[in-house]
Amino acid sequence: MTKVIGFGLIATAITVITYSILGFPQIEVSLWPLFPVVLFAFFAIENLIKKDYKSSLMSTLIGLMIANAIYDILPISNGILIVAGILTCLGLGFLFPNHETEKKRH
Repeated sequence: MTKVIGFGLIATAITVITYSILGFPQIEVSLWPLFPVVLFAFFAIENLIKKDYKSSLMSTLIGLMIANAIYDILPISNGILIVAGILTCLGLGFLFPNHETEKKRH
């Protein structure tokens, strides 16, 4: 995992240098808020690979809420996203129960 982050940071540095040398057009949006969005997308994909669907969903929703608050991606408010996320997380909890906690109960 650290190698992936290292390669990602090196690729980002190369991209920044390339953009500054070649003089590509200016981007009119702030790119710093995209850092946590990309970080939460990475965590969502990592949890999806581990088949931890609830954590993946929560990471996706947090990243989507950050992006929606800054860039207005969706025509709905973050409050509706929170309610939909809670309901979906509860639904996933019923569909995919955690078998380790059930074994500890018995």
